[in-house]
Amino acid sequence: MNTQKIIIVIINLLFFLASCEKDGEPPMDIPDLSTDSLKILQTNIPGGLYTDLTFINENVGFAITNFGTIIKTTDGGHNWEKLLSPVDFFLSKIQFTDSQVGYIIGGDTSGGYLLKTVNAGQTWQLINLNTPDKERPAGMFFLNNTTGFVSGKKLFRKTTDGGQTWSEVVGVISENINDVSFKDAGEGYSTSDNGKYFKSVDAGNTWLPMQSNTGDHIRKIYFAESKSFAKCRTGMFIDLSTGNKSFTVPDSAFNFLFIDENRCIGIGQHYETGYLPYGDIFLTNDTWATFSQKKYSPQSEAMNVTALAKVKNGEVIMIGFGAINTSVIELRY
Repeated sequence: MNTQKIIIVIINLLFFLASCEKDGEPPMDIPDLSTDSLKILQTNIPGGLYTDLTFINENVGFAITNFGTIIKTTDGGHNWEKLLSPVDFFLSKIQFTDSQVGYIIGGDTSGGYLLKTVNAGQTWQLINLNTPDKERPAGMFFLNNTTGFVSGKKLFRKTTDGGQTWSEVVGVISENINDVSFKDAGEGYSTSDNGKYFKSVDAGNTWLPMQSNTGDHIRKIYFAESKSFAKCRTGMFIDLSTGNKSFTVPDSAFNFLFIDENRCIGIGQHYETGYLPYGDIFLTNDTWATFSQKKYSPQSEAMNVTALAKVKNGEVIMIGFGAINTSVIELRY
């Protein structure tokens, strides 16, 4: 073997050994969530109490309010435009199934409604859901552009044509279905009162009734990697795979975003002295065994932090409703 071939063999061997060593290295540590990384952005967001927020990519996001306002950002939350909304009533949840098709649920004393866009929010179609007792729907989840579910008081329905027509999921019911959500294309859950919930493993075609080890009402559903959780009316979370209590969160945290199984953000409000509450952001890195808290002044910052969404890996946006201004709060991790 000549000298040139020997050198080539040695180089290849060194690359091989280096790659083996790299594969055997432990993964890089993921940084902990820290209140030091919270920052109020300077934005032109219209004032209002924002009930939900979603991002379809790292630039484009939408938010809704309790008075029918729909807004859109195309630069990750720094600048916002108000979209033409066909309603002025309470909007509670928004979801986009692709860059163009999106859905919103809401309602007033006249009943519950679905708003649908097929052009990224430029226009919205208003669909009357004809909800029982004219109640506003509580939950919504679409698996794709056409198949979706709505839930609420005596309400659990499915559509396969993008919301134009609906059928009962489990027949006419007399109970509350507080939320519905899917972990993936097959596995989904819906929650009810008195510790009851339902599970589907076939994209919502059939639902198996489940009973948790609590008599509390089970509300909103959350997913964290391999885990499936639901928050009860109190601060208790249950593990939906077992029905057992998993952990407890601060009483003043009302909405949550799981970064992974350990790291989570909670938002809400609490009262101290005076008439106005203080906005809250809670951060945990150990599944709520411990947590840190950031309080916001009700006058100048926020008296309630009401909506949050992941923009991209390493960045979350939250919206706080204040007595003077509406604040957009960024967390980087």
